[in-house]
Amino acid sequence: MRLLIAILVCRVLYFIGRLVHKGTAKPGDIARVFCPKVLSRLKFDGKVICVTGTNGKTTTSNMMTHILRENGYSVINNSFGSNMLGGITTALLCNCTLGGRVKADYSVIEVDERWLRFLVKEMKVDYLLVTNLLRDQIVRNCCPEIVLNKIKMGVTEDMTLILNANDPVSQQVCWGRENPVIWFALGENDRSAKECRSGTNDARVCPKCLHPLSYNFYHYNHVGDFYCENCGFKSPKPDYVGTELDFENASMKVNGVPVKLTFDATYFMFNTVAAAAACCSASGISLEKALAAAESFNIGVTKRYEEQTVLGRKAELILTKQNPASVDQSVDFISEKQGPKTALIISNNMFHTEHKDVLFMYDVAYENLKDTDYIVIVGKRRYDMAVRLKLGKIDMSKVQICDREEDLKACLEKTEGNIYVMTSSVFSNEDKILEELKKL
Repeated sequence: MRLLIAILVCRVLYFIGRLVHKGTAKPGDIARVFCPKVLSRLKFDGKVICVTGTNGKTTTSNMMTHILRENGYSVINNSFGSNMLGGITTALLCNCTLGGRVKADYSVIEVDERWLRFLVKEMKVDYLLVTNLLRDQIVRNCCPEIVLNKIKMGVTEDMTLILNANDPVSQQVCWGRENPVIWFALGENDRSAKECRSGTNDARVCPKCLHPLSYNFYHYNHVGDFYCENCGFKSPKPDYVGTELDFENASMKVNGVPVKLTFDATYFMFNTVAAAAACCSASGISLEKALAAAESFNIGVTKRYEEQTVLGRKAELILTKQNPASVDQSVDFISEKQGPKTALIISNNMFHTEHKDVLFMYDVAYENLKDTDYIVIVGKRRYDMAVRLKLGKIDMSKVQICDREEDLKACLEKTEGNIYVMTSSVFSNEDKILEELKKL
């Protein structure tokens, strides 16, 4: 009876929440009051695939869902990105029978790195994909090693692990275990570098012997092809690898199979290889079929990327998490673009609790924007960002500080080229700023 009440309460609250555009986690939280550990009462007909890691969880899990559905499978997915126990509970209770049976072929669950260890106490996870472990918000997740230890607490003996061969931190999830491991990676490409260009590198020493860690090349941050000259620790041979990356045409090959994508960022190509590896391993579909489905996946469904027209010019909105690795990727994305360009940086406080903390700015390589023609800064921490750019030796004559959202038009009219909007939070006044942009 408790299970039935929990399911009905969750569905009613979720329906009400959708009417007011809220309520992805709260319905599940309240359902768990009526039936604690409610997920342990559910019966799954299909396999459960969890996706965690610092960056790329939402895009990768949504792409996996798309690939599996395109190949005829039924899939449940918490696509709205609410990835703690409340949000996961909402997704599952809204898609099971009143008796608690989950009839889908696959449940693709995005789960927060810190919450995996709690989730596995209530439900069996068949596959665990870890996208990467990078430096996150200092007020939330501190250093990657702490998050690594929390993820390791959530690994069970019957899981198949899908891990990043280019990340010396997240690959440690399998250390000391006998779980099957599937490795994914990207090969060296035009955007790879011999030296780390990002603002952070949390793998300067070998995690096994603590000697300096060497790299054949870096993709970003500490992700790349690495080796230790002292103990032999190195990037494992990947089972799925993306090569021949063509950023101009947004294409690459995965294990020799070509794929044309809808977005040309390095991290998106990483996510594609990871999603293909997970789907092929869990379902047995061919790599050709997985990649064919990936070609029609639109990153816009994740609400992390959007194109629009501003003042008659192409504008690209790039929404990231407020952590250095994510913002570094946005900076690199802009710096690689050719022709006249304008970077519009929305700079705000840390998350919805309004932490007056701007330390993350100094972990981002804003120096890489030096060749950007124009930079406009808006938001509550706009002057802090201006200081950061000045310390990064950016030519301040091409930087404008916009004190009011209403002045955006006047500021942008002084610029040229495509507009790249960088924002790394969704809990402050970004919506107001974006609404002003839509009017232009």
